[in-house]
Amino acid sequence: MNIEFRYSQHYDLVLHALAYLKVNNASNLYSQQYIQKMEQNKQSPKHDMPQHMRQLEEYYNDNFERLAVINFLPYYAYDYENMRNMFMNYQYFSPRDKTCFVDPFVKILDAECTFFFDYWNSLHKSNESIRHIMEEKFKTELQKYSCIFDYYSKTAVVLFSYNTTRNGRGIFDNNSFSALVPFPDDADKFNHSFIQLLHEYTHQFTDPLLKSNIQMKDGSHNLSESLVILADYYLIKVLNDDFIKPYFQWLSTYGVDPSESNLHKLFPVNEGLTTELKKLIDNILLS
Repeated sequence: MNIEFRYSQHYDLVLHALAYLKVNNASNLYSQQYIQKMEQNKQSPKHDMPQHMRQLEEYYNDNFERLAVINFLPYYAYDYENMRNMFMNYQYFSPRDKTCFVDPFVKILDAECTFFFDYWNSLHKSNESIRHIMEEKFKTELQKYSCIFDYYSKTAVVLFSYNTTRNGRGIFDNNSFSALVPFPDDADKFNHSFIQLLHEYTHQFTDPLLKSNIQMKDGSHNLSESLVILADYYLIKVLNDDFIKPYFQWLSTYGVDPSESNLHKLFPVNEGLTTELKKLIDNILLS
């Protein structure tokens, strides 16, 4: 299977900004700890980043389903200016979106980018030796799941982020399963990042089973999460059962105490979907 590793300072800039924005759903990246760390790194802040991002919170939350695309557009941009143009010209933003959110958000990025890109480049350089180690570890683990990529004829794209505060982002690509996950800058973080990567990949072939437009407000996102969690359990149990314990530890971040006996109760999926999921997993495993 083909595996690509990528790093993107302009994508990380957006995630950096989103760490200052409180979002009322599972996509939330807000982190007071991260904000304090960043403000300490700025020798002479030219603008009040926390205040400017707070001013965008209400509009972003009220219009999340439309504006959430800012979490994904950076993947398709080749540099900051290209990403900036995508934000400014995205056809599905309304005129009010542009006035109330997009224009001020881009101005914030413009004001922050000089500091942030210098900071990011320093991080990228300081992590050079461990990057090679982690990429090899990810390759080794991903090979155990090669049947997924062979079944769908997809490349695996791993976009490492130095600045996402939690979670990951699965990104649609015709030719690959692509996902952004936190870069594990020490060995103890490897399991968490790898399981998050597998989780984001799995969304891309289990979400279609729902046959609906998945949203936060109507509960369909919660169902899609449960479906992925069960799918990954089935895959890990067959392909790499040494990872079952780390997987349950990762699931505990959902605020539950999971085990093999209570997994279906904690993450319920109706009988019809469960049957479809098991059939799909069997087809992948037998391919």
